[in-house]
Amino acid sequence: MDAYQNNREAILKSNQQLNALLQQAEAVMGGAGGVFEKWKHSCASIERQLLDHVVRIAVVGAIKSGKSTFVNALLQEDYLKRGAGVVTSIVTRIRQGEELRARLFFKSWDDVNAEIQQALVLFPSEEWRSDKQTFDIRRAQDRSDLKSALYTLDSERLVAQDSLNANGVLLSSYLKGFDQVQSYVSAESATREFNGEIFAEHRNFVGNDALAVYLKDIELEVNGEVLTRNIELADCQGSDSPNPLHLAMIQDYLLQANLIVYVISSRTGVRQADIRFLSMIKQMGIADSMLFVCNCDLNEHDSLDDLRALVQRMSEELAMIVDEPKLFTLSALFNLFGAIESKLSSKDQERLAQWRKAARLVLFSDEESVRLRDVLDHKLTRERSALLLQNQLAHLLVAATGLGQWIRLNRDLLRRDAGDARMVAERLHSHQSHMRQVQSMIQNTLTGAVQKISRELKKEVDRFFDLYSGPVLKKVLTFVREYRVELERYREPLTNLGFTRTLYLVFQELKQAVDVYMAEKINPEIAGFIKAQEKSLLAQLRFVAEPYKAMVQDALAQFSDGLGQLGLDRSANDFCVLCLEDDLGAIKQVTGLNLPPAAATMRYSAHIKTEAVMRLGFYSLMRAVRRALKKAVDAEKSEEFKALKAGIRRMKEETERSINALFKDYKENIKFQYMQRLADLAGQRLYESLTEQFGAYVGDVQNLVAAIAERRNDKERVDGTLEAIAQAVKALLVELGAIRQEVQSLL
Repeated sequence: MDAYQNNREAILKSNQQLNALLQQAEAVMGGAGGVFEKWKHSCASIERQLLDHVVRIAVVGAIKSGKSTFVNALLQEDYLKRGAGVVTSIVTRIRQGEELRARLFFKSWDDVNAEIQQALVLFPSEEWRSDKQTFDIRRAQDRSDLKSALYTLDSERLVAQDSLNANGVLLSSYLKGFDQVQSYVSAESATREFNGEIFAEHRNFVGNDALAVYLKDIELEVNGEVLTRNIELADCQGSDSPNPLHLAMIQDYLLQANLIVYVISSRTGVRQADIRFLSMIKQMGIADSMLFVCNCDLNEHDSLDDLRALVQRMSEELAMIVDEPKLFTLSALFNLFGAIESKLSSKDQERLAQWRKAARLVLFSDEESVRLRDVLDHKLTRERSALLLQNQLAHLLVAATGLGQWIRLNRDLLRRDAGDARMVAERLHSHQSHMRQVQSMIQNTLTGAVQKISRELKKEVDRFFDLYSGPVLKKVLTFVREYRVELERYREPLTNLGFTRTLYLVFQELKQAVDVYMAEKINPEIAGFIKAQEKSLLAQLRFVAEPYKAMVQDALAQFSDGLGQLGLDRSANDFCVLCLEDDLGAIKQVTGLNLPPAAATMRYSAHIKTEAVMRLGFYSLMRAVRRALKKAVDAEKSEEFKALKAGIRRMKEETERSINALFKDYKENIKFQYMQRLADLAGQRLYESLTEQFGAYVGDVQNLVAAIAERRNDKERVDGTLEAIAQAVKALLVELGAIRQEVQSLL
């Protein structure tokens, strides 16, 4: 990344120089109108884009594949806790900083209580509650009540469909961690920093589910030269986490990421969990930005031939999911131990020494590590960052060239007598009228086109989420309706636990199944649809803008010819329209424009408690009557199953209603808060890129002549100052030309 960083710093320095020259030129003329404000705004925008630009790299993979070890190896230091818990939902983001610093962003009390309340939907009865108010974990009695209620649940109740029941673990974790975390949590979202010598203490939160559950984000700042300021590494939770909400959170980050590194352990190879997750990534439309790492365990392979055979098989399996997978095979732990050898324990030093004896395996891992670093550098420097530099450099060249032209025009008018200057101004004014007409036509056309494109995009969103013709909502509702609960599994719980507790078990099974379906099937399809609409937006904007490129060039050429006819210096027009695709990413970063979170599609709540309780009351009355009449026990169990079936039907009906309402809100957010805003921002940016070169030519020439007339008594001083600024601009343009050649060599 050295080439990118050096060029970035050079452009920032040139941008500061131009800003200073603009202030000097404006001061010598006592103000120069709106064109200077546009140029200064452009300088501020260039600086913001370069400083705020972040290339995000997401490191993903199944649990225990070695993701954290791989990130540590890249950073050449043991920053992240290796082997963290499987229940935490944290995406740990790492940036470069001046010192070691961990920022932990805690949920608010409202966030915590809302998650607990969601987990308590259809919790068996309300009898465990001493206080019937809304649950608040800050109240000792509420914590005590919930702890007792959880204690009554046997191990079978914490298992749903052979996977860890996320709600049970969530509730237990909140209770276990409360005493340690309560001082960090507040009514508003709070941040706690661990820096310097206490940096490593942040691992206590990441590796302990009871503490991590209170976090919503972690950002680490590490020093050294491995990362540059504009790179963010993210160590994501295991893709096979038992909680589908965690998968949704990973999906949200992947949609912001510029590059995905997928880590697979050589001990396990490509597993079913990997196949599911990779299929999701492909469906999201982001598989083309993915690299694969086979994290090699040197203890597992007897020879290099054995490892190569595994890698070949892995490549073939990956090729069935993604096109031409780029696979790198290396030992992340070996690389990490080699980087921190002096800090290793004696046991780990012995392991490292033993591994080094496998010379062929080690050499292969080293060669692959170098190859991966080269590819990462190429993708980050050339494919991502160099495009940003090219765009911002183009804006800077436009402003600098415009200032040079403005100075030449001022000096030429300054040397003429008053009458001649007024005549030139009048002639220039007529030429400017044509440029203003072109500018106005482009603005009106683009505005109308963007509005039309926006309407079409919103129609596509409506069609996509339509209950009858759309692909997603109908799928979800069909899944809910057709989901079959194996009632025989609940015969024993009905006898031992009772109706309401069994109903809670059934609800947890249904909700877990729907959440998994949403995370694995629906959210990726939504993301893929949005990606397709973004591509459509870009294609339509390029189509609309294409005819105007030639029109702008013709208008600039005509004005330049007009300058020549008046005996004024003609300017060379180096017209350039930015790469809109790359600028679209910058627009989203600078404005903070993101899709509604994927987890939002799973925040439904089945409001079935009242009806379930009513049915239970009816059932209890019938049971009392049967007992009085000494009805057979089998008949009683038959009635229990009938009541349970009725409860399941009601669950499904309410779940459908809740999903319908949620998707309606989600659809509206995508239409108006995302697609419409993105279309407006992209259209405005395209208009600016087409017309920003007009800035040097459409200023108020009449006022310019008046300002020059006022300074004729100080003519030599003003001319001398403008000459000095002109020479500085000329030198700056030479520097920018050299930077442009360097940047273009990176593309």
